[in-house]
Amino acid sequence: MQAAVRIFDSKPDIAKMLANGDVENLARTVEIGGTDFDHDENTRKEAVDALGSLADQRAVDPLIGALQDENERVRLSAVAALKRHEAFDPLVNAMHVNDSGVRRAAVEALGQLGNPRAVLPLTETLADDDRRVRAASVEALAKLDEPSVDPLIHELQVTDSQARRAAAEALGQLGNPRAVLPLIAALKDQDWHVSFAAACALKQFNDPRSLEPFIEVLSEGATDVRRVAAEALGQLGNPRAVEPLVEVLSDRYKNVREVAAWALGQLGNTQAVGPLIRALEDPYSDVREVAAWALGQLGDSRALNPLNEALKDDNQRVQKAAAHALKNIASKSSHSKHSITIT
Repeated sequence: MQAAVRIFDSKPDIAKMLANGDVENLARTVEIGGTDFDHDENTRKEAVDALGSLADQRAVDPLIGALQDENERVRLSAVAALKRHEAFDPLVNAMHVNDSGVRRAAVEALGQLGNPRAVLPLTETLADDDRRVRAASVEALAKLDEPSVDPLIHELQVTDSQARRAAAEALGQLGNPRAVLPLIAALKDQDWHVSFAAACALKQFNDPRSLEPFIEVLSEGATDVRRVAAEALGQLGNPRAVEPLVEVLSDRYKNVREVAAWALGQLGNTQAVGPLIRALEDPYSDVREVAAWALGQLGDSRALNPLNEALKDDNQRVQKAAAHALKNIASKSSHSKHSITIT
């Protein structure tokens, strides 16, 4: 019987099929196990791309089948084609296949489609085993904006720590003030990764409500959390933060001391002059460099002699920071003299 004869005795003409809107033969080209399945992955990919270009809903089912293709390029092309068809449910299902590359592509596609229905399935992928899938979920939820806020806040309470961490990251990107208080609560999460993500998110808000919570974790949080808290306090610009930051200049970790010095320079409070002068003797050059810069920001003449000594530091960056700080102090002093008005 002729029906059993293979239709394609040579390479299928995908361009012709596309021009003719030949969904049936394009589908047979990519149909796994079918009699006309083409064993050249490049041809299958072309057929998948063609199915994605056709405004014909009959193309969706073969594209769903192509998600199981043996070749990754074909599978990823199937996701892209399904996105062009705005095939919401198949893309949601694709977020649960074994291939992490397909899962990530499906997540990205849903974020780009902008359908609010994607929020709940996307929050489920915040617990995905693959870090890149979780990151894509964060980006996708951020694109969906307002509908994502409440589900993400809820995710801060779930059992899976990876999901809590990803939710905190997404809330930081969304920037909705409703997230501030839940993120403050997440600062005390038992998993330091979650606490760190919450601190980074809160820092982006620059909200006065986070002042006291940041001061609290400054003394008892994990190292990276303390570092972010110090930076956030410098941004908040509140004198209440000066004393706690001065205490952190004695932290046992150099990166925390470095950021504390920067924050004190940002705050511009002369209470920090003495502690910053002592920080010029820190064993780590990065801390000494930032301390010199901070003293220049404060512009207090008490720092002149110590900064002159810092010009002899073993580290060139410290020397340059000290020289620049001395110029700043001299400039501020000169400006102050010229601003006096005789009446």
